[in-house]
Amino acid sequence: IGEKSKERVLALYHEVEEYNAAEHEKLGCELFYLSTTPSRKLEVLPWTQEPKPLTSDLLQEILSFYAEEIEGYRNIISERRSDMERFERRIVQANADLYDKIEDEIRGCRTSIEECEEEIEELEFYQSKFSFLKGIMAINDNSDKYELIYTKC
Repeated sequence: IGEKSKERVLALYHEVEEYNAAEHEKLGCELFYLSTTPSRKLEVLPWTQEPKPLTSDLLQEILSFYAEEIEGYRNIISERRSDMERFERRIVQANADLYDKIEDEIRGCRTSIEECEEEIEELEFYQSKFSFLKGIMAINDNSDKYELIYTKC
């Protein structure tokens, strides 16, 4: 389906918010919009003819995906920190010609660490959304009241 424009995503979000506000007044049921992009990031749920039920197995697969992604970024951060320590030891002994090059390498490591930390923060946010669903699914009574669906954009 491709990526939705920011305007379209915002329009869908406002549509859901308006519906939910009206339902609160009527004490009805809120729409529960959760879905994932091909990389399993949560987005506004698009209409689809073939959504599939969110099973415990599928949910565990999604949670495992996030755990693996987060661990991968943490490993990169660890590597970059090791690189920085090595560069910082070398910069003390460096002559003027190498100092700028080593300083650039250190700056690159810091930038990489910051980017990885931002990715981890985002992944943990999405992971928590699916963990929340796991809590919902753990209560047997909820399966009688709600049908959770999973779709990829």
